[in-house]
Amino acid sequence: MTAPLSHYFIYTGHNSYLTGNQISSKCSDVPIIQALQKGVRVIELDLWPNSSKDNIDVVHGWTLTTRIDLIKCLRSIKEYAFVASPYPVVITLEDHLTPDLQSKVAKMITETYGKMLFNPAKEGSAESHSPESLKYRILISTKPPKKRQEPKDIKEMEMGSHHQKDEPWGEEVSDLEKSHKPKKDREENEDSDDGGESALQLIAPPKYEALIAIHGAKRIWKVTLDDARNVNLYMGEGWHLDFKHTHFDLFSPPDFYTKIGIAGVKCDSVLMQTETINDDWTPVWDQEFVFPLSVPELALLRVEVHESDPTGKDDFGGQTCLPVSELRAGIRAVPLYSRKGEKYKSVKLLMKFEFC
Repeated sequence: MTAPLSHYFIYTGHNSYLTGNQISSKCSDVPIIQALQKGVRVIELDLWPNSSKDNIDVVHGWTLTTRIDLIKCLRSIKEYAFVASPYPVVITLEDHLTPDLQSKVAKMITETYGKMLFNPAKEGSAESHSPESLKYRILISTKPPKKRQEPKDIKEMEMGSHHQKDEPWGEEVSDLEKSHKPKKDREENEDSDDGGESALQLIAPPKYEALIAIHGAKRIWKVTLDDARNVNLYMGEGWHLDFKHTHFDLFSPPDFYTKIGIAGVKCDSVLMQTETINDDWTPVWDQEFVFPLSVPELALLRVEVHESDPTGKDDFGGQTCLPVSELRAGIRAVPLYSRKGEKYKSVKLLMKFEFC
């Protein structure tokens, strides 16, 4: 883990504070804690003014979700950040605040994390540091500065903003180089006309700009020669121990099938499926799958078990996702997990991995 941080894919959460759906669930620090306990390294917080406009809440904007105080989320992140991994935790802020509240956020963050907080003004860009050198550090990240219209159009935009959809992922910040320039130089640059559309301007940088450690990273990988992985899926076991006998079908044993494939670069990504084994709690598929890979270091082996239902709404029977680079040749008992990422006590697949 000694390459620059921007060379890595990172285990990332989205709307990390939600206990359920994105429309009407509760906002809480509990799912943040659970995510960190599972090794998630990026936590997203949506920041909005509270009802009295004098403090900051974390909430999914323009929805019926309940609110939670920002400071509670920050403290929970500090307490649980490194229980599963020593590598850095990135807090991504989606900011809907006034400048005064942004200043308050900066104070909260610096007082909460102290020396744990990565300081880009003193330490340079976090992207040039390695995960190894950033162990037990907290990094602050933001979504890109959006463009805004002139005052007349801003009012119209605000009136209709609750009809707009939230971008689920957002774009990465391409360049915030001006954040390291003196304030005077920034003001002069912001007032100047760069020849672009006069009706559009970049919004002012947030008051906590000096804390921003990550401004987006380019995907960089080494292209390798074609490689291949052979995966034999023999059988599954354990559902009768972890599920009630009526969980899948009321009157008969389940009809299991497995989807298996690669998630990675576009040319490697593929999803295949086994045959369905009817009426059997211990399905035996005994099928082989071959996956040619051009970039194996970015490939994940994706496995999902489902129970076939005549209605077309197949039941979920377990899943796992394994980095191909971490697989070892031989016969393995592979544990499966629930939709929430909780490991089943007994459910496993018997698989064999071969490398060509």
